[in-house]
Amino acid sequence: MTPFDRQVRAQIYRLFVDGVRLVDTETIAASRGWDTGEVENSLTRLAEERRVSLVDDSHQLRMAHPFSGVDTGYRSVVGDTTWNANCAWDALAILALMGDGRAYAPGPGGDLVWTVEDGEVSPDGFVHFLVPAARFWDDIGFT
Repeated sequence: MTPFDRQVRAQIYRLFVDGVRLVDTETIAASRGWDTGEVENSLTRLAEERRVSLVDDSHQLRMAHPFSGVDTGYRSVVGDTTWNANCAWDALAILALMGDGRAYAPGPGGDLVWTVEDGEVSPDGFVHFLVPAARFWDDIGFT
């Protein structure tokens, strides 16, 4: 990863933390006054290195773990800010990063909801993955 790639990756996280929902080449470049071509090349490299995932062949972020750049139905809420997550595990990880709040996961009878307060999660439960971790990147959008 080049020094510029590190700066782009850090800016991606800053944008997500700030509540920006659509993070793409133009958003990243405009937020720092960077050349869009250089940002696009950086995103391509970061995706090739599996540091981020892009939507199809575009330069829009699908994910920068644990944040999702697309609506997956999984989300985290802290105060007035909502973040998209990639899965239930990532929704809880966002709360670990951002503070007490609620994590939501789509379920057959409506959303499953976990509340994190003072670092404690309720209700107790577990997260089950259909795909072994070693195969997540085979189809990261499905996983």
